[in-house]
Amino acid sequence: MTACIVLLGPPGSGKSTVGAVLGSLGYRWREWEPILLARWGSRQAFIANKEQALAEHRAELAAFVREVGNPAVLETTGISDSRFLDALSTDATPFVVRLDVPLEEALGRVSARARGHHLSDDTERNRATWQAFQEMVVPRRKANLVIDTVSVGPNEAATLIDRAFSVRAG
Repeated sequence: MTACIVLLGPPGSGKSTVGAVLGSLGYRWREWEPILLARWGSRQAFIANKEQALAEHRAELAAFVREVGNPAVLETTGISDSRFLDALSTDATPFVVRLDVPLEEALGRVSARARGHHLSDDTERNRATWQAFQEMVVPRRKANLVIDTVSVGPNEAATLIDRAFSVRAG
C-alpha cells in the first residue's frame, strides 16, 4: 500500500511552506495551485469549471501518490476534497497532519504572500475558508499529528512530520 502525507489546513497555515521543506528532505511534493491556475487561466475559469477541474485534479493527485519513489506530500483544506481524502484512505495510507493557525495570523500570512500563485488572494474569501475549515474539517477529519504553525516554524514542523511519519511507517 502506498504511503503519503496529507498537509491539512486553512489558507495561511503553512501547507505550501512545510510541503516545500518536506520536498527538500526527499519527499515528493508539488505545489499544485500554480499548476491549476496555469491550466485554467484564472481563478474565475477554475471556479466556472470547478466540477471538471477538481475531478481532473483529484485523478492527477491519486496518480501522483501511486508513483514509484519516496512518499508523496499533498496539501488541502479538506473542504472540497473530503470525499477524495476518504477514497485515498482505501488506496493509500495517508498520514494526516493538521496545521493550525489563528485567523488573524492566517490572514496576515495570506496578505504577505506573492500574488497569483494561489486560487485566492482575497482576504474575505480566505476568511470564509478559514471559518469553514474550523467548522467542517477540524471536528470531522482525524489527524495523526497536529502542529501549531505559530509556535512551530516550517523547518521544525517538517522535522516533526518526518520523525512521526517514519515511526509510523517503521
